[in-house]
Amino acid sequence: MKNMNEFRKLQDMKAPEALKERTLAAAREARREEQQNTPQHLTSAPRRRFGMAKRILAAACAFGVIVGGTAVWQARSSGRSGSEAIAEAVAHSFGIVAYAADTGETIAPKDSKIVFDMAGGGMDSPTKGFFSGCLFKVTGDNIETVSASIDKGGLYRVGRLDITEADAQAIMTGGFAPVAGADDIMVQSEPEQNKWWVDASYRVENGFVEPYDPDTSYGFWGEPQPVDMAQETDAPDAWHARIDEFDGATLSVTVTFTDGTTDTQNLTLHTGKLGVEYPSDESGPQLTGGVLTDEQAAEQGYVYGVYAEIEE
Repeated sequence: MKNMNEFRKLQDMKAPEALKERTLAAAREARREEQQNTPQHLTSAPRRRFGMAKRILAAACAFGVIVGGTAVWQARSSGRSGSEAIAEAVAHSFGIVAYAADTGETIAPKDSKIVFDMAGGGMDSPTKGFFSGCLFKVTGDNIETVSASIDKGGLYRVGRLDITEADAQAIMTGGFAPVAGADDIMVQSEPEQNKWWVDASYRVENGFVEPYDPDTSYGFWGEPQPVDMAQETDAPDAWHARIDEFDGATLSVTVTFTDGTTDTQNLTLHTGKLGVEYPSDESGPQLTGGVLTDEQAAEQGYVYGVYAEIEE
């Protein structure tokens, strides 16, 4: 059985309710099996073993987007215990989290929804297309490759590279080879800490397959629009219209694990008013993870953006 301490940084992530119910049932089954197989005079053993089952349950329920929970039920016909099935399901599962490019932080799903942060930027070019700034990352262990496709628009990859101030100057003049060929480049810095980095965006084929890199993020891309269309529309309205191109889209993400098994997660994209809060006077708006009604939006701050519903 795998050491549950390997499932790090999962405490704040939320699993779908249906999976929770299946996992709870499996943990009860695991407890029953272990108690039946333990000599009755070893009174401390059942408590200790059930403690492991509870740790397995906590790790499984904490995982952001759990795929393959039905393996628990398949275990009954294969002769495996419920606890073994849970451990295997978690080991062959992956998560999808939103990524905020400006802070480098990830945003876990909340109530089976993923809210995408656009504070890190975005770009609308009449020749390159619309780079929404709505980014996500794939998380998990033992992942070998990742693939993704979307049925509206396209996708792009964002790679972050630490640079020097001299590199930043070279980027401005087109003389920095590591980001040559990028469709969009964003240089950011914290001069007081002498810290510089660049986010380089590249269009990818819809349905691409590439080696997994936990530091890589992906975003939603829209086709280029003629210049005159952008000029005839107010900037906020134009941006909202571009965001709305992703409303109703289906995003499919598939990973292949190092043992050759695969798993897929489908998400339905929507657009709307996303709740924000202001932690301090010095910080900008930060997403709360909630989607607001028009009435709620009239009473509190919001940004217009993209969110996804996880298909269970």
